[in-house]
Amino acid sequence: MNKVTKFTALLMATAGLAACGSQADNQVAANEPAMDANMAAGNSMQMSGPFAEAEMRMDEQMMAAVGSDVGQNWLKKMIVHHQGAIDMSRIVLDQNPTADVAKMARETIAKQGKEIEDLQKLVQKGAPDQRSAELYRPAMMDMHQKMMAASGSDVSQTYMRKMLEHHKGAVAMSDVALANGVTGTLRSQIQKTRADQQKEIAMVEAMLRGEPMQSAMQQSGAKTAAQAKAEPAPTDTAKAEPKAQPKATSAARPAEPKASAAPPAKAEPAPAASTCAPEHRAAGHC
Repeated sequence: MNKVTKFTALLMATAGLAACGSQADNQVAANEPAMDANMAAGNSMQMSGPFAEAEMRMDEQMMAAVGSDVGQNWLKKMIVHHQGAIDMSRIVLDQNPTADVAKMARETIAKQGKEIEDLQKLVQKGAPDQRSAELYRPAMMDMHQKMMAASGSDVSQTYMRKMLEHHKGAVAMSDVALANGVTGTLRSQIQKTRADQQKEIAMVEAMLRGEPMQSAMQQSGAKTAAQAKAEPAPTDTAKAEPKAQPKATSAARPAEPKASAAPPAKAEPAPAASTCAPEHRAAGHC
């Protein structure tokens, strides 16, 4: 009887432990979806924000844009890149930005739109060259990751920080094109785009330091009056040569009066006939 009781008690204890273990497992299983949801929410927080969709779309379309050679790949990808800047600028204008950021966004829309038109004129048809397109992948991936990670204390600062990485990405892509043999008109366009993007970088960096946009624009390339005065005037070879000494004029040096002609010698009066010597008479003097 005691053996049966002990055995029954052992079974009940084992069942109880199993039930506890099962409940713990069930609790963990029940918590897993919540943990996954929290992790997803955390990732969503990083991927959310007003600019995330435009950033993702730009990255996907840049990767998909493939041209017929290195130069054409730069063109097609840069067109998408500029459109991304326009999209982000339109977004920030709907977010009640600061006055300077609103001005920056409007100018970005205008400038990038004009350059898209210029780039489209240079696009040529041809078989897609995926190998040369891959040259741009590291620069594009680096830009995308840094843009997605960039954030600020408010929407205006976040926009500026993202645009800073955006402009740096354009410079990096331009360096790839210039290092891989692009020539002619397209090379000139790439150099111009690169220079413009560097000016934008300097402007945004100045704005992030708290400088007003006008001051930032001056630092990014516009000359101030003081700089203009400090720089020497361009050398003109014609002006550099010493000027010929002007000829003396009557005003500078009064002309000396012309020497008057010597008065003709007065003829001596002919001697009177009564006093005329014979030799004078012979000479016809009297």
